[in-house]
Amino acid sequence: MAIDHVLKLYSETIQSPYLHYGFWDDPKTIDTNLLSIEDIVNAQGRYIEHLASFIPEDVKNIIDVGCGVGGNAAYLKEKGYLIDVLSPDAYQEEFIKNKFNGEMKFFKTKFEDFNPNNTYDMILESESACYIKINEGFSVARRALREGGYLLAADYFVYNFEDQSPHLKSSHRMDEYLNTAKSSGFQLLKEYDQTENTMPTLDAALHFINRFIFPTAEYLQYSVQRKNPYIYRLIKSVFEKKVSKKMDQLDLMKSDEFRKYRKYMIYLFQKV
Repeated sequence: MAIDHVLKLYSETIQSPYLHYGFWDDPKTIDTNLLSIEDIVNAQGRYIEHLASFIPEDVKNIIDVGCGVGGNAAYLKEKGYLIDVLSPDAYQEEFIKNKFNGEMKFFKTKFEDFNPNNTYDMILESESACYIKINEGFSVARRALREGGYLLAADYFVYNFEDQSPHLKSSHRMDEYLNTAKSSGFQLLKEYDQTENTMPTLDAALHFINRFIFPTAEYLQYSVQRKNPYIYRLIKSVFEKKVSKKMDQLDLMKSDEFRKYRKYMIYLFQKV
């Protein structure tokens, strides 16, 4: 894998040390029409604070799988944990090495291909579990963890798969994930449903698109059509289907659609 340009764009525009959804303590009081980028970045900081509260007391060394641009790793390092990081992404590798000046060991690989030289007290998968094949992921986790070690996963899982929806394509089935964990020798110690605590981030993103992106795109379309009708027809013929598919994917940003099919869960497993 070379570079995930979507994550690169996200990190460079939001300019946050984190790439995850964020955590809102009291989501019912949030007016997502008024949220600023600073509010979202603060919620992302609250996310790792909340997630770190699930780390057992006997954990000292952690590997952050799907480390993004190192926000979670930096937080945990500051709290005194020994941190290694893993990602197959070249941009993230360069970013992490520059950010930490080589202080963290970076493994450039998919987790399924990871061959650990030592064992860890805990594996952290923050919004990366959905990218890891279920069976292979738990198999590697067993090799990478010491006896009694932990796997802490925070991600969105499909619980309703009766209809056809984009939400079904980008997440693991919750029942399959939990059943495989159990059959692979992982005991579920804790779980937390933080769906509602993450939804304001989706609502804010959709509000931004509706308020700024769509009007801008509509103006550009009008401008090109008026000044260069031939170019407009050419562009439309080439990109119309692709744009239509992208529009369908906007369902992924609708919090009501998210709730219908998925739950954002925190799972703490122990290797037994």
